[in-house]
Amino acid sequence: MGETRREMKQSESLQASLPEDIALKIASFLPVGDLCALGSCSRFWREFCGSDVLWESLTRQRWPSLNFSTESSSVDHGDSSSLEGWRDFYVKRHTEMAERAMSVVQHVEQCLFSDSLEIRDYLKAIELLNSMRLGFKDVEMFLFRAEVNVLLNLVGLHYCMHWLEVPVSSCYFWAPRKDAHNCQMGILLSITVVEQTMMYQHYCTCGV
Repeated sequence: MGETRREMKQSESLQASLPEDIALKIASFLPVGDLCALGSCSRFWREFCGSDVLWESLTRQRWPSLNFSTESSSVDHGDSSSLEGWRDFYVKRHTEMAERAMSVVQHVEQCLFSDSLEIRDYLKAIELLNSMRLGFKDVEMFLFRAEVNVLLNLVGLHYCMHWLEVPVSSCYFWAPRKDAHNCQMGILLSITVVEQTMMYQHYCTCGV
């Protein structure tokens, strides 16, 4: 027991001797999950991993289209207890995006009939994502997952392609559970069909 405590103290002493700029640089390379895990390792890392500098950067990376000139007015840059820091803002925003994504998931699940979805309901799901201002990382986190229906993967893919203008090559998601080849072919076919429907909608709306 005494040896273990001695080793822990030596480790903490070594960490404390690390220059602040290097510690921040190390932490800045980590995704959110790893950053939180590192922050639970010691008091030294907990202080660094809670830094506003890191969480402001993570917030801007995840939601690049957010109007930060407005949003940052609600972020605490001092010691006012009535305001929130960037980490609190990130957590709050993440929770809001999760709730919004869940409402789209529920919409699709309610409209499913024999594992199929009518095109109007499919397009409605895409419109919901746009109205809720989900970013690419939100879609990637909540819709590009193996456990959700493949139609939700596809809804997220189309939203990213047409509304967020993200290249399809950047939209990585877990497709295919049981029959990978057929599932991939179905996705490619669905992309073509929905794109044609969107073009037709645009044609009718513009009256061209």
